[in-house]
Amino acid sequence: MVDSTHHFNILFSSLSAKIALFESVRKEVESISSKIKVLGADSNSSCHGSQKIKHFVRMPPISELNQESLFKFCQKHKIQFVIPTRDSELLFWAEHQAFLSNKKIGVMVSNKSAIQICEDKYSFASHFKNSSIPAIQTSLCSSSIFSDYDHFVVKERMGSASSSIGLNLKPEDLIPHSKKLKEPIFQPQIEGREFSAEAWIDKKGKCSGVLLRWRIEVIDGESHKSVTFKNSDWENRLKLTFKKIPGLKGHILAQVIVDQNEDLHLIEINPRLGGASPLALASGLHSVKWSILEFLGLSNQIHNMPNLKMGLQLIKNKGVVRIQ
Repeated sequence: MVDSTHHFNILFSSLSAKIALFESVRKEVESISSKIKVLGADSNSSCHGSQKIKHFVRMPPISELNQESLFKFCQKHKIQFVIPTRDSELLFWAEHQAFLSNKKIGVMVSNKSAIQICEDKYSFASHFKNSSIPAIQTSLCSSSIFSDYDHFVVKERMGSASSSIGLNLKPEDLIPHSKKLKEPIFQPQIEGREFSAEAWIDKKGKCSGVLLRWRIEVIDGESHKSVTFKNSDWENRLKLTFKKIPGLKGHILAQVIVDQNEDLHLIEINPRLGGASPLALASGLHSVKWSILEFLGLSNQIHNMPNLKMGLQLIKNKGVVRIQ
């Protein structure tokens, strides 16, 4: 598939404790060439993952890196492709994407403008107000809260919300909870089942494959039990939703609630791999492999219509991920 001259390393950044995801990425890379090695990197050299993987490198915190020092780090470790895995580093990689591309280093990341829309939950809700899957109504002010609802959600406007989120709050609880947050936003509490949708979008904006999975058990915002399923209508509506953000590319992860009337409500879009993405990769959504092939100029080896396996299940218990 790939000739023997392709001998380089791939950087899996923000390793932390993402061992299952790292191993899934490594398998994807192995299916391209045994000459390509995946390096797990973290600024904390004693992070959990550093003890568990074969090739670990300590990477300086991104706040300490500029173009020159970043390029030197990549040169030193023979890195030719980067896979970011944490929300708060996506903008950094997007900002350096063009510079790295000129140095023949690829990054699996969306454009800066696309990431900014996804990061700001208030702008995101406005952007997707009239989408094929509309976003949940969002307000910056508790007094303009939505009269049709009894319970509400308060979360941070920017970044990851799972740690400080207030769920199922009564109107009188909104102000006390919001005072704990830097920049709170207010949403109605939508009751229903939650699913994730994972997809791969190429550099031209074409979406290849959408994999749906029910989020059966969620702990701290991450799926600990998840099962894949098929719904062509929802998949098509998600493709239209993704098209509303120009510059969205690579691995994309969306979260949606289905209410009792079977209406869909878009919670968020994360333009990166997630904790349960090993299930998507195992089901045939080979986003990592396709991104690398695209970078190598081998897009002709990417299947336009991937055959995705339904009914596969991911179970995470005590940090160990099992797919069956």
